[in-house]
Amino acid sequence: MKLTALRPTEQLLIPLLVLGLYLLVAGIFLSEYLLWDSQWALAMVLVPFVAQVQPQKSLSPALLIATIVLALLAATLQNSTLYFFTSVVALWCGAQLIVGRISIYPILLLVVASPIFKYIANIISFPLRMQLTTWAVAIFNTMEKQAEAAGNIILVNEEEFSVDPACAGLSMLSLALILAVFILAHLQKTYQKNFPILFIGMMLCFMLLLNLVANLLRILLLVWFKILPGNPLHDVLGLLCLLIYALVPFYFTAKRLQQYLSNASPNASPKSAISLRGSLLLNYLLLLMLTGTGLTIKSEKPVMALEQTIPQLHGFQATTLENGVTKYSNENVLVYLKPIQAFYSTEHHPLICWEGSGYKFRHVQQRQIGNYNVYVGELQKGKDTLYTAWWMDNGLHQTIDQWDWRTRMLKGEAKFRLVNVTVAQKQELPEAIVTIIANQTNYSHASTTQATTPNNSQL
Repeated sequence: MKLTALRPTEQLLIPLLVLGLYLLVAGIFLSEYLLWDSQWALAMVLVPFVAQVQPQKSLSPALLIATIVLALLAATLQNSTLYFFTSVVALWCGAQLIVGRISIYPILLLVVASPIFKYIANIISFPLRMQLTTWAVAIFNTMEKQAEAAGNIILVNEEEFSVDPACAGLSMLSLALILAVFILAHLQKTYQKNFPILFIGMMLCFMLLLNLVANLLRILLLVWFKILPGNPLHDVLGLLCLLIYALVPFYFTAKRLQQYLSNASPNASPKSAISLRGSLLLNYLLLLMLTGTGLTIKSEKPVMALEQTIPQLHGFQATTLENGVTKYSNENVLVYLKPIQAFYSTEHHPLICWEGSGYKFRHVQQRQIGNYNVYVGELQKGKDTLYTAWWMDNGLHQTIDQWDWRTRMLKGEAKFRLVNVTVAQKQELPEAIVTIIANQTNYSHASTTQATTPNNSQL
């Protein structure tokens, strides 16, 4: 029995039933992973509008194999992010078996609205904010408007303007890419041209560049007109810059470039439609695979064990938290040591963890304390202000470069930990940083010496 022979009501109900099963499985096992915010909701709403369907019911064997490989990796590594990608690709496969070949735009929408993308965007936006601050100051100085950069702070005539994480700028990167995907899907449907994957990738990279330019112009306008965060125009101006300097140029550039692409051509040898029984069987197998992988991750998610190289800090009370995190505290200093499982793992970044506790970051900048480069910043919650610093450390090497510590772990060096030191008095922070780094280095050297020196029983 062919799917095309079904009655109209069955052609509608069967895809809805299969889609509902996929969403049910994903909802159960990804409920704690997904961020149910406005951007995720927008992506979900736009999925039906960008899912352009061709009537051919076929499935690439390579795509099916890729789904299985993702599921095996997710189950082996106990990784929720890999399970998220597995669920998205499996849903894409299953839908194509039922309704026909679907464009890649739904997957792109869900990826750019996913938690892992926002996490990466939050991390990479930090050095970008620093660079934007430097560029803005350079532009102001060329305009004979005396300005000075201090981390993510712009000083103009003794007034401070902060390029903070909470600002509606780089934090809207996900929204900009969601709208870019929607624009590309709209143009493809309007002009009946299949955009190559390379073209789509280049256009999304172009949107990243436009978003950077829009943020720089936004910073310049905010400082020039002295629009502070409490002013309603602060966020309104961010949205206008996104529209005028990013979305509008992106639309007309993509519209212009699509004229040079060849018209979409039909497949040379279309395959026959898959039978209803065959398509449902493959979907049931995919759903079973997703359920098994989800159960494996949820029931056997490993707890990261504490490593023997974790230093014992004298004068601190140690507390073991979830996922192997160790908390050290005394009357003046609070220290978190957060182990990293592998080079590909996400670290417990302070920009995310502290904001999740209700604090807002201010005056974030890179500083050199003694011989060490660290990030420092202020944490504000109501009238309370704390002073914090963080870096990556494996006892032998200290760095703040993401690529540096990930590359070292990939090469087999000792695992890194994110070290986060927080104090209530600003003048105590430099001494606390040097003390913690020295303590870890000494402990690591002592542990290495003890491990490599044979005792009498070994001789």
